[in-house]
Amino acid sequence: MTSSDLKSGWSLIGNGHIFEFLVKSLAKNNVSGSYIFTGPADLGKATAAHFFARSLVCDNTDSLKKPCGKCPTCIEAVKNIHSDIYLIEKLEDKKNISIDQVRDFIRNLNMSSFLNSYKIGIIKSAENLSQGAVNALLKTLEEPKIKVVIILTVTDLEALPKTIISRSQILRFKAVASNIIHDELIKNYKASRSQAKNFSRLCAGRPALALKFFQNEEYYKSYKAYVKSFIGLLDIDINERFSTIENILGKEARGQEAVRLAAGIVDIWQNLARDLMLMELNLADLIQHEAFIKDLAEVKSKLNLKALLNLINILRQSREYLAANVSPRLALESVAVSF
Repeated sequence: MTSSDLKSGWSLIGNGHIFEFLVKSLAKNNVSGSYIFTGPADLGKATAAHFFARSLVCDNTDSLKKPCGKCPTCIEAVKNIHSDIYLIEKLEDKKNISIDQVRDFIRNLNMSSFLNSYKIGIIKSAENLSQGAVNALLKTLEEPKIKVVIILTVTDLEALPKTIISRSQILRFKAVASNIIHDELIKNYKASRSQAKNFSRLCAGRPALALKFFQNEEYYKSYKAYVKSFIGLLDIDINERFSTIENILGKEARGQEAVRLAAGIVDIWQNLARDLMLMELNLADLIQHEAFIKDLAEVKSKLNLKALLNLINILRQSREYLAANVSPRLALESVAVSF
């Protein structure tokens, strides 16, 4: 069984080393009771977790231990209705994954399987676990049960307690080279060459984000609007800047939804500021937003190095404001008035 054979069953772009490790573990019947899938956002950690879960419960896995995708258990798993696969994540407008969620999660995992198969629990974005939820989960990890597998996905491994990390198999997802993403978009997703070039650069090594851009026109349209809002701030007065912030946040966003939206906008703006700095250093060939290079060049012409460094610092502070529960609107307005 060659490396290329193994990767032929992988449903993600890149990170084939993760797939190889998982299928070899299945082939050797050497499955751990707990896994942590860690790495930056939009690399496909949750998708990989579901793929592994389907491999564990599939009735007809082939010689590579890939889920067949056709048996009743695979169909149920794809529809997220399989009785032995459980997923928890932070509920909308909540700050944490609660202890009650984890208790229900553990109770379900402790029940006997109706199909005499594995019981799999997936905790998405496990850095959101409350302290009480962590303590409840730790008790389960300390006393692992046969044929029970728990998978945690996390962007920052250090956000998890060492007691959980030490009891888990760590699988590290890495950013994917833009040329690999470019070629996969053309070969397997029928993207045009211009789309592949733009999205493979724009995603900054995150293939799941490239697919969002390609497959979800509204998502890409919103992303471009946030880019344009940043570029346009220099050309409008202070009152118009406040109106811009109000428009991009929207009147319907409230609570944690507004915080998530603002954090996403700041992330985009930070990447744009990074591109401006690269252009200042004559490294324009490395910028992420190549499709907007003419607009960025115009912005750069209006900012000296001191102003650019100040902008980068203000953007960093705005993230700190959001983490400290400052109003999302105030956090973005602090950036808007800094130009």
